[in-house]
Amino acid sequence: MKRAAHLLVVLPLFALGARALVGCSDAPDDALSPGDGVGGVSEPDAASAPAASGGPAASDAGHAGPNTVLDGSPEAAAPKALAAPIALLAAEVASRTPGTNMAIAVLDLSTGEYAGASDEERHVSASSPKAIWVAAALSKAGVAAVAPYAQPIFRDSDNNAAGTSIDLAGGMNAVNVFYGGKAGMVDSALTQWFGGRVATNSPRKLGDDNYITAKDAVTFLARLDKGTLLGASETTQLKTWMTWSPRTGFGGWLGTMLPAGARTSLMHKAGWLPPGCCGDDTTYNTLNEIGIVEVTPGHRYAVAVLARRGNDWYGKQVPWVERASCVLFRAASGATKASLDCAD
Repeated sequence: MKRAAHLLVVLPLFALGARALVGCSDAPDDALSPGDGVGGVSEPDAASAPAASGGPAASDAGHAGPNTVLDGSPEAAAPKALAAPIALLAAEVASRTPGTNMAIAVLDLSTGEYAGASDEERHVSASSPKAIWVAAALSKAGVAAVAPYAQPIFRDSDNNAAGTSIDLAGGMNAVNVFYGGKAGMVDSALTQWFGGRVATNSPRKLGDDNYITAKDAVTFLARLDKGTLLGASETTQLKTWMTWSPRTGFGGWLGTMLPAGARTSLMHKAGWLPPGCCGDDTTYNTLNEIGIVEVTPGHRYAVAVLARRGNDWYGKQVPWVERASCVLFRAASGATKASLDCAD
């Protein structure tokens, strides 16, 4: 039997078929085993997910060098604020959330500073790239055609609406062309999705699964913010839709520990494959967040936090992703520990 992909269903505690998929907004309609069928967002075993060639390992956390991937230009000369917190977050993973594999990338869109840890390691993408699929649909079909599907995609992470956005983009293969072309995503791919959608041009570097790297996600976000990805009206609309994702809590982890003002303006899309959703908790247990965070008017950063395989998804991995977002905001804003508590 073909195994269906694990894309997040809409709401937590939503029962699909014979299996109750707790909080699994990327779970398949028929709740089959991970990795097969249509909708490859199941989490790969570490042994089947080698880091991309040249990608930094965890020991390289906090690296910050010339950034030739993000829009093809070297990063701007500016005081470095992000490398140290990235290194801190990478170093603490083993103790704060045992078993978790993480990848982080962050780009200050004002100063040009970039830092990452394991940022070229491929992770199963879950629902986070739905924002990218909507961008591809806007590029192909325009705002009016995509608008009816925006609310279910961003508010509820609806898989069927996301499938329609793929169709509006021109299909699975067209989305992959958008990834590698306009979005500048050099090592990410859409392989399968609900409704029998299968790409023939996916490199399948994670088998049947869809995948993304933290660096690719930030490259997409940087181009969206800069206005080079889409036309002006499409850019404005997508940024607005991305504020419709949850602000805090389930599906809103990027904003949970941020100041109220930053939560209000937060543009993001989460993806999650929690315990019980995908047949093998030691392989899946995915939590991804990609987004643009506004520090002050005119000062923003793009961020991707990808986490998987944690032994305690709810109790430790989720709080760590929330903390990671907070620590990065604190670094970008210059806030002190006394003024912004990040569960230190």
